[in-house]
Amino acid sequence: MMADVYRRCACRKPDGKQFGVLPSKPTERQLAATCPQLISDSRHGSWSFYVRDSNTGTQYRKGGFKTRSEAVKARNELAGKLDKGTYKPPSKILYGDYLEAWFKRRQTTGKTFKATTVNNYSRYLANDLKPSALARMPISEIRRMHVQAFVDQLIADGRGATTIRRIVAVVQGSLRAAGKDNLNDHAPGVGLDLPQAERKEMEVWEPAQVGKFLDTAAQHRLGALFELAIFTGMRRGELLGLRWEDVNFADRSIQVRHNRTQAGHVIEETTPKTRSGRRTVELADNTSAALVAWKLTQEAEAKNWRESGAWHDTGYVFTYEDGTPLKPQYVTRLFDKLRLKARLPKMTFHGQRHEAASLMIASGEDLAIVSKVLGHSSYSITSDMYTHLVASAARNAAEKAAALVPRQAADLHIS
Repeated sequence: MMADVYRRCACRKPDGKQFGVLPSKPTERQLAATCPQLISDSRHGSWSFYVRDSNTGTQYRKGGFKTRSEAVKARNELAGKLDKGTYKPPSKILYGDYLEAWFKRRQTTGKTFKATTVNNYSRYLANDLKPSALARMPISEIRRMHVQAFVDQLIADGRGATTIRRIVAVVQGSLRAAGKDNLNDHAPGVGLDLPQAERKEMEVWEPAQVGKFLDTAAQHRLGALFELAIFTGMRRGELLGLRWEDVNFADRSIQVRHNRTQAGHVIEETTPKTRSGRRTVELADNTSAALVAWKLTQEAEAKNWRESGAWHDTGYVFTYEDGTPLKPQYVTRLFDKLRLKARLPKMTFHGQRHEAASLMIASGEDLAIVSKVLGHSSYSITSDMYTHLVASAARNAAEKAAALVPRQAADLHIS
């Protein structure tokens, strides 16, 4: 292995030819051939290095270093990789071009993306990554500072912390794949300073408001859907993917096996994201009764539509009048319409899931059971999300426990 560092500049001789380089230990001939300013001014020019691989005879050169120590460090890193056989030649592929190829490959091989993820990633690529300076860089030259600069620009543009973290997840995933493809030999996507996403406390309705909403929803043919949402905590996609074969009226339970979601104009049906998402949910008497009443309503609708030959026997629990499955956006709009009719504070459809958790915790239900009912992948998720509700329920439990103990004095004072 042969290596050295040297200085060079862009100055030229009177005949137009460029001056020679100035090695670390120059000979008299090299001193005479180099730029006089390189000799007299240590800040003139820049440092470079070369390394010759004794096994292959290949020479590697790189310049533009401000100091000798920077050039020596880079030279030693390259020499070490050549010795270990881990060196990967710089790729000329631009990051933006690689992003597109990686994204297409991820959609067809390995652990493929869900439709909602494809939709989100497509927007991030088109609106944030492809127009960025990062996309115009050769992938082999991207360093952590370049990725951090991209993140800092997103922050300066006013993007939300959660959105930034999702965009960065795309960057990190693609750069990891680039490493596996031997296009870089480092990890520029790690150790980034990312904005913290503030966790907001879940705002839920009071029990009386829940009752008012359900009384209003009961006047609509799909009232049972909202009854199920609030008293089981099922996600929108789980409710819309529910089929009658998943309902066991004898045991008053349902099996959560399907997830019907919408990404843009595409509706996709998949299985729940995690093993804990595939679960059995027990039904309260009122919820089970509401579901029975809805089944009778749907059967009456099916009879009428069959007479005209327009009934679609899809097997879904919640459907339009002709039996076709509900579209997710329709259900969201319906929820908001009923909420406004009941004159209740703003809440999203997903808020009903938090409402279910709130009611269970307030009733004294163990948090581990709440976590299982909601289908969270871990107990810690439930604990972190509903800490404030648990504290309130714990205080109520403490008050009830204290009230059970008779005391001689009506008022006790601490002196």
